[in-house]
Amino acid sequence: MTSAERDPARRAGRWVSVRLQQRDVLIQGDIGDERVSYAGIVITNFENGSEVGERWIPLGVDPSEADDERLIQQLRDALIWQARRPPEC
Repeated sequence: MTSAERDPARRAGRWVSVRLQQRDVLIQGDIGDERVSYAGIVITNFENGSEVGERWIPLGVDPSEADDERLIQQLRDALIWQARRPPEC
């Protein structure tokens, strides 16, 4: 991750960053350690230029409908947080 991704320009108010990111995980096993890399979506919340929250949602090769619904809900929650209010119907 670059410093520009971790230290965004200071902006007033609330805003959300959504980006694709690879993560590495070390799995320790009986016959040795294995490093596994997989993709996910990182949703980061900023308020007045400071990071105030981050969620990482893994992306599978063959996502289920439940995976898609979970991602949609996380994106919806982030945008509602950014707007500081629930959507109007």
